[in-house]
Amino acid sequence: MKKIYLTVALLALAISSNAALAQEPSFYDCQNKRIRMSIPSMPLGEAVARFTELTHCPVSIDADEVANTDVHEIPTFAVKGKLTPRKALALMLSSSPLKAKEIKGGFSIYQN
Repeated sequence: MKKIYLTVALLALAISSNAALAQEPSFYDCQNKRIRMSIPSMPLGEAVARFTELTHCPVSIDADEVANTDVHEIPTFAVKGKLTPRKALALMLSSSPLKAKEIKGGFSIYQN
């Protein structure tokens, strides 16, 4: 079965003030090191854009897994503190039916 991936981070970044930065090849440098972050509770599309801005980790959504859900509007859990990107994304999604898995150079969101 062919998987279709929607890159939420790129879409959200295209409308953010950092759109030019997203076009730089060196923008994405996903390191699973603890960094200080503060992302309030907000719709998933906005939260993923903020997450990517802070962590430089791209996030895609597995469209086959979440096809019947408007994932961009799903509310996320607020995260604050010094966290790894993996832990921060897991916390953001903890109030939803969505989960994240690591993929090469970033993360993919799927429905559990």
